[in-house]
Amino acid sequence: MPHPFLKITAIAVTALTLTACVDEYYNQGESYKNDGYYPRPGYYPPPHEYYPPYDYDAPRKSLVKNCQGKVREKVRKRIGYNAKIDWGKTDIYNSARHEATINGKGKARNNGKKHQLYYTCIMNREDAFVRSARIELDNDGHDTGNGGTDWNREAARACHERIRQKAQRNIHQQFSLEFTGQRLTTPAERRRHVTGEARVKVSGGSGKIAYDCKAHVNPLRMDSASYRWTRPLPSANSSSNHAEAKRQCERHLNDKLRSKGYKYIGIVSESVHNLKHDKRQVMLKIKAMKNNKRVVETWECRINPRTGKLFKLKKAGY
Repeated sequence: MPHPFLKITAIAVTALTLTACVDEYYNQGESYKNDGYYPRPGYYPPPHEYYPPYDYDAPRKSLVKNCQGKVREKVRKRIGYNAKIDWGKTDIYNSARHEATINGKGKARNNGKKHQLYYTCIMNREDAFVRSARIELDNDGHDTGNGGTDWNREAARACHERIRQKAQRNIHQQFSLEFTGQRLTTPAERRRHVTGEARVKVSGGSGKIAYDCKAHVNPLRMDSASYRWTRPLPSANSSSNHAEAKRQCERHLNDKLRSKGYKYIGIVSESVHNLKHDKRQVMLKIKAMKNNKRVVETWECRINPRTGKLFKLKKAGY
């Protein structure tokens, strides 16, 4: 006959084993379930509920519910507190050991305006706490969630203006800029990426550039703007650029001589010579009056007629 102590021990071990086999995978989070975003006001769970001794996941419905609650808050801040949301498809996956990611979409509406909604939540897998939530609102391809401001259009306008300013600093002659193509993407809720092409026209011909801008919207701020030549302006080897080099050098020289007190300035002769890297050397012989005396001088001008950049303007021999 078994000893009574051994029988009691066997019963206790069996009870412990059965308790350990209970499936807690979906139920652990329910003991402090709440309608907010964890923890609920006035409730302070003991440390072991914050940091359980083993891994488990909160119920899927709690993850989705808390995520959509935070998304609802953000949508109402953007388009009004009376906004209604029709929730669409939701995709949830474990993105890290203690983290779940929820991607979803839906339709938001307020004051007769409809918006396509896309959202992403990063969640604590254990307690369904919302670590972060990001939303995207579209209205026929435009974000009009802030008082009707079309941030796509504003980002494109600011991009074009910044590219025009950069071109003015680099193309030192009169030109026109025609934007011929544009693509706009939304890498994040308040960011816009604008790319495209533009045609640059000068008196000696035309060229093409490709531009790239990154902007932060609501409020609008340009983060970066740049462009590169896909078809440079006409080479300085053409005869049209010889004439352009003369014209630009004459203008620069006339401004400089007048600032020095020269009067009745006239060009006697001029010649153009090719230099490296699209530069031109223009030698100008002038006659003028200075300090009531007639003078004849020769000036040297070095310029890139394609960009208009002036490298040198000095009296010959000095």
